[in-house]
Amino acid sequence: MTTKHTASPTSTSPPRPQAPWRIGVDVGGTFTDLVLADATGETWVAKVPSVPTDPSRGVVSAIQRVATDLTLSQQQVLESCTLFVHGSTIATNTMLEGKGAKVGLITTDGFRDTLEIRRGLREDQFNHRQPYPPVLVPRYLRRSIPERIDSTGNEVLPLKLDELKDVVTAFEAEGVEAIAITLMNSFLNDTHECELAEALSELWSGNWITRSAAVSPLMGEYERTSTAVVNASLLPRIAAYLRSLDSELAATGLRRPILLVQSNGGAASVEQLAGRPVNLLLSGPAAAVG
Repeated sequence: MTTKHTASPTSTSPPRPQAPWRIGVDVGGTFTDLVLADATGETWVAKVPSVPTDPSRGVVSAIQRVATDLTLSQQQVLESCTLFVHGSTIATNTMLEGKGAKVGLITTDGFRDTLEIRRGLREDQFNHRQPYPPVLVPRYLRRSIPERIDSTGNEVLPLKLDELKDVVTAFEAEGVEAIAITLMNSFLNDTHECELAEALSELWSGNWITRSAAVSPLMGEYERTSTAVVNASLLPRIAAYLRSLDSELAATGLRRPILLVQSNGGAASVEQLAGRPVNLLLSGPAAAVG
C-alpha cells in the first residue's frame, strides 16, 4: 500500500524515505507539483506557486519544500534520484495566451500564403460565414525565395539567395524574434532548407531558426508549415527555460538527465527537445493521463 505524505516545512518528525527514489514534477500556470516515490513505494508530495517569469524557480522551490520535509538538503534529494520526469503546460499556455515569439516565415516562391489558404476545412463544415482562426504569421512577415524541389526529391530550381539580405533586413525592422523555414518538398530533400538556414545564421543577428524538415519531415505543406511556425514561436522561451532548469539541477546534485513528457506520451531529454519545443505542446495533459 502506498502512503502519501504532504510536504510541509513545519513537520517535526517526518518518516525517512529509502533511497533511491524517483521524482515527477508538473509545472502548471498556477502551481508546480512534485511527487517523490522512494524504493518502498511511499510517496511525498509538494505544491508551490509557479513562477511564470522563470518556471525553473518553481521546480527548485518544490524540491526545497520536499527536502525540508525529509530533513535533507536539496543536493541529497537530487543525488539519490534515479529518475526525474517533468511535464509542463508552459508551451500550452504560451500558445493559448499568445505570448510566443514574433515569427518570420520564409517559403518557396508561390507558397507564401500556405498558412492563409489552410486546408479549406471548417469546424462547422456547412457554416460558410464562420471566420477562420487568426493566421499564425501575418502576411507582412511571410516572405518567399526562388527554389524548387520536385515530388521525387530532385532539384528543379537551385536555391537563389540574392534577396535574402533584404528579407533579413525587413524582419529585423519588424522585430522578428524567430524565423521558420518551410520549403516545398523539403521532407524528401532538405538540402535547400539547410543551405538557407546556414545563410540566415550568417546574416541575421538572432539565434532562433526552425527548419520544417527538422521538426516535421512529413508530407503536407500546411501541416509542416504550421508545425515549424509553432516551434519557432516557442523556441526562445522554452529553450531558455529547459537549459536553465537542466543546468540548475545538474549543479545541485542531479546525476540523471531530466526526461520531458512529450505530447505523444513518450519522454525525451532536454538535449533532444531544446530545439523542438513543439513536441511539448501537450506535455502537461499527456503527463496527467499517463
